[in-house]
Amino acid sequence: MDTCHIYDGGYDIVNNLDAVIKEFDNIIGLEKLKAIHLNDTKNPFASHKDRHEKIGEGHLGLDAISKVINHPKLKKLPFYLETPNEIEGYAKEIKMLKEVYK
Repeated sequence: MDTCHIYDGGYDIVNNLDAVIKEFDNIIGLEKLKAIHLNDTKNPFASHKDRHEKIGEGHLGLDAISKVINHPKLKKLPFYLETPNEIEGYAKEIKMLKEVYK
């Protein structure tokens, strides 16, 4: 699962994360979800584009990303940071994510 793709594809993980997870489970099955590509998006909801953004700088925002990484049904999965960044920027994002990880 990719946070940018799912939001841009019309699944509102900002306002309805639980409903999106439930729908994913009903259609695909959470047991088949093995990892999450973690990124923000440059696009508004349901734009049907793929434009990754740095964590906290896009339409998802750090609060929604925090809810994803801390959700009990997702928390134990590996998260792969997939943002348009350089080494220093990745270090900043990783620090931010560690601060909101519970």
